[in-house]
Amino acid sequence: MTDFRISDPLLRRIVYAIGMMGMIAFGFYTMNLLKPSMALLLDVLTPFIAALLMAYILAPVVVALQRHLRMGRIMGTLVLYMIISLVVFLLLAFLIPKILSEFISLFNTLKEVLPKLLLKLSDNEYLQLDRELIKLIEKKIGELEIDYEKIAAAILPGLKKMASGGLGAVAKATKGFFVSVGSLISFFSLLIFVGIISFYLIIDWEKIMPLIRKMIPPKHRERTIDILGKIDNAMGGFLRGQLTVSAIVGSLFAVGLFCLGFIGFPALLNYCLLIGTVAAIGGFIPYLGPLIGVMPAILIVLLTPEKPWTIKLITLTAVLLLFGLIQAVEGFVLQPRIVGRGAGLHPLVVMFALIFGSQFGIGGMIIAVPLASMIRVLTFEFYWLPIKRRDAALNGGSDSG
Repeated sequence: MTDFRISDPLLRRIVYAIGMMGMIAFGFYTMNLLKPSMALLLDVLTPFIAALLMAYILAPVVVALQRHLRMGRIMGTLVLYMIISLVVFLLLAFLIPKILSEFISLFNTLKEVLPKLLLKLSDNEYLQLDRELIKLIEKKIGELEIDYEKIAAAILPGLKKMASGGLGAVAKATKGFFVSVGSLISFFSLLIFVGIISFYLIIDWEKIMPLIRKMIPPKHRERTIDILGKIDNAMGGFLRGQLTVSAIVGSLFAVGLFCLGFIGFPALLNYCLLIGTVAAIGGFIPYLGPLIGVMPAILIVLLTPEKPWTIKLITLTAVLLLFGLIQAVEGFVLQPRIVGRGAGLHPLVVMFALIFGSQFGIGGMIIAVPLASMIRVLTFEFYWLPIKRRDAALNGGSDSG
């Protein structure tokens, strides 16, 4: 009995593609059936997944501290935790309040400026916009509110509610206070729990790989270790590298806009931290950070009142040049040197992974990108490489014949 083979390379690729699409469709159907159970499981395992991911990212940093500062694993881990705690304290004490203040100020400015801009557009004889539609949009904008007073009242409700109500208001405020304090305690307890698990994982990190090696049958050991090494390079390179790149991109935006604001456009100076933070968060998806950072900067320049259009156009040009410079630095310097060409994931793949992972809660989002890196390596090793070898063998056989 002979094996069935398709000799035509194009037809073979089409059959493989149809088979892969069928497998993907069946996988989505199965995932939809298992979604409630998987979401519940991931919710339970979220602290352990977060701790494992944190240990995976920080373990090489601890090794570097050991090597350069000549300290033990426990002391190196404690030093790193002290640095992280200091950074978190600075964020909570200084950076986050400043960012929230800038966000509220920007929201109020846009809420004030946009109706005036829409009114000017409705008066333009060339655009011929529907005036009723403009009024409806103005009304909707006027109804938009950031209820930061309610947020503050959820943490400290007594000053506002107890002063204006009876016993019912006192009971409601007290209940809200304890609920909010309980949520805050639960959140920090979760962080401490994740930190403790991660601490022990980092200490024993170098013992994990020998243990895995012993668990693999000798016949498959070398091949499996080789693939695990490639997964480690891809996953670790992307996670550590992209986090570093996003932090650098956000910092470049904040510093660049601060300089532009200091030179002659104060509005950018007022919102540089907010825009830099947004660019850093968006920068986890490759090449998206500069794009997300430049959009609010352009809006601020265009919608800032009491500025002549000459100054606005010059500043807008400077913002676009800053965007182009940061984009070039990320594309030609940061991505190849920090993330690495072999470790990088396509931006659409990262977005798809995050959207897909969000269907399973926070745990799904945490595990989505590492899982995408793993699937990328496994697909290349077990799908594309065999196809290339078969194509090379067939082409070699046809040439020799």
